[in-house]
Amino acid sequence: MSQSSSVSPTKYHKYIKEGFFAWTLTSNGYKYMTLNAVLLWRKAVQNVPLCVFCSDKASYQFLYREGVNCVLIDGLLQDYGPQIVPFGSKQFSNLNVLKLKLLSTFAEDKEIQQCLYLDGDIAIYKDIVADIKERLKEGPLLMPCDEKTPTCISETSRVACPNVCSGLIAWNHGADGGIFKITEKEVWNAKPEDQVWVNYALEKLKIPVIVLSRTLYPNGARASLTKNTPELANQAICLHYNYRVGNSKKEDMKRFGDWILPY
Repeated sequence: MSQSSSVSPTKYHKYIKEGFFAWTLTSNGYKYMTLNAVLLWRKAVQNVPLCVFCSDKASYQFLYREGVNCVLIDGLLQDYGPQIVPFGSKQFSNLNVLKLKLLSTFAEDKEIQQCLYLDGDIAIYKDIVADIKERLKEGPLLMPCDEKTPTCISETSRVACPNVCSGLIAWNHGADGGIFKITEKEVWNAKPEDQVWVNYALEKLKIPVIVLSRTLYPNGARASLTKNTPELANQAICLHYNYRVGNSKKEDMKRFGDWILPY
């Protein structure tokens, strides 16, 4: 990643609504996934925009033409092409570094009193902003469980989960405790993934996090269970299509009715 990759507050402050800022990050390979996410967001959330940060010109030009609230970062990443970058690749790691850098930037911005980050492969069904704002009264840092197992200790203890998901993070200003800063290069280099780092930092720094309900905020390991169970499907606020790679994300979203683009 370019060492100069950053974003000026003048580019994104207009998307902060009454101290609340919601955003995602995309690239050329993820641009269609991101557009799908934005359209689902618009159907479910009123009066709060989802700001999209683009890491390259190709994604910015595409989304801008589609009328999406997007911001081109300063110090662009290399355009890795129109295909979703492979999980674990150098390109994937570079996007992870940029994501953490933006998370850290917004955590330090005093204009942002409440922040919500979402990965682009999340389908939104209900007003997630209204729900997150209420939950931030209960705890100042929120993340979903990302365990694949049928049960997790987070279901009996809202502050206990061995693997929280960095695909959705919400916090009140000052509650992050610096978990987004990569302070130990050897730890990062051993497994350069943002979720691995955030879980490590939470444990190392003893930062409390409230784990979101797996019923309301299911991950991709629970996609079939959620979608094939009417009660669970009706309760879900969103569904994160992780644990899928490449085009399988899109195919599963189509299968479950969460891909609303005509292509």
